[in-house]
Amino acid sequence: GISRAETNSVDITRVLDRHGVEIARKSTVPDHETEIAAELNFALDRCDVVLLTGGAGPTEDDRTIDAVSSALGIPLVEDADILSDIEAKFSLRSLKMPAVNRKQARIFAGHRALPNPRGTAPGFHIIFKRGNHTRHVWIFPGVPWELEEMLETQLGAWLEKVSSASGTQHRTIKIVGLTESAVEQSLRPFYERHPEQPVTLLAALGEVHLHLLTRGSADDGYSHLMALEGELREIFGERIFGLDDETLESTVGRLLSARGETLGTAESCTGGLLASRITDVSGSSAYFLGGVITYSFQAKLFLLGVDPASIERHGEVSEEVARQMAEGARRRFSTTYGVGITGIAGPTGGTASKPVGTVHVAVSSLEETRHKQFLLAGSRELIKRYSTQLALDMLRMMMIPSKPDPGLSLSSSASRSE
Repeated sequence: GISRAETNSVDITRVLDRHGVEIARKSTVPDHETEIAAELNFALDRCDVVLLTGGAGPTEDDRTIDAVSSALGIPLVEDADILSDIEAKFSLRSLKMPAVNRKQARIFAGHRALPNPRGTAPGFHIIFKRGNHTRHVWIFPGVPWELEEMLETQLGAWLEKVSSASGTQHRTIKIVGLTESAVEQSLRPFYERHPEQPVTLLAALGEVHLHLLTRGSADDGYSHLMALEGELREIFGERIFGLDDETLESTVGRLLSARGETLGTAESCTGGLLASRITDVSGSSAYFLGGVITYSFQAKLFLLGVDPASIERHGEVSEEVARQMAEGARRRFSTTYGVGITGIAGPTGGTASKPVGTVHVAVSSLEETRHKQFLLAGSRELIKRYSTQLALDMLRMMMIPSKPDPGLSLSSSASRSE
């Protein structure tokens, strides 16, 4: 596939891997028509499916559509319905469509455009013969938010049909709290028992995803998949937090809903990111009652009831303050659980005793308050994201207290220090 942005290629890889499609090549090419056409022809000589993202916009440097037209010898024609749709999208925002957007109403003659509900650039699925082989060229907009939607509704739906016809069964096992290398090490006995079984490891932010693929009849393939999943659950236990499209926040929400329990949050260094992730889940209002961003000394005191003497003695980034923040959130919102996060996200603000990346997380219930201190590495954005990941997992573990928490090690750049 050809991708202008690596974040897009990661999203594409995730969808392809889910359906057992092997990736032969990834390329990044400049916004030059001849370069795009040459790379496309090179890929089509070797691959059944070629995916392109980016360069489908209205500006002068958006040249992907013209390059594909030139490479495949398919002329472009204006589509009146697409033009009307683009004009309507601008009209909804009380804007008149700029003349340059007319460029996006062109389609490949004889081929259907794919709808883009989140933007003005349509996508395309071009099917044609190259020699004795059928080739598929998919073209998607480069805007990640638009691409994400079209990957699921267009490419994913097509791959689902193709993989079902070939008897492919797929499962994603999602693990939190272990590094990719630790997961790989733990899988050694599994690999020895199943030397022919395809297993793909993909590391995400604070997670590792195991992709399993089986082939055969629907019943046999599914039974084999369930047996493999059972073996992985024996290996990783409660470090497995979800399957397939589940997220850590949706798993926490499911547990809260099933238990009829509620949650309130208090955040400092994460600036509301934890509450944002929780409310990304539809129906979260049933269990998430509210959150506060207590970024200042005064906010911690007046909104959460943190003892000023604790801050004077230990500092705002400390176990004592994190515990009081979690307890204060639980009291303020009258919830089953409260979560408190305080830390130094950087790149400034660190000291010798509390370097950048020092984060304290506490989770409080009526019965107890748990705390952990972490030393995280990475950019400000990564530290904030990892902090919310740790908080969600601590909350999850409090709701499933059947086994002791073996400790967390999110990645090589994130370590635990208690």
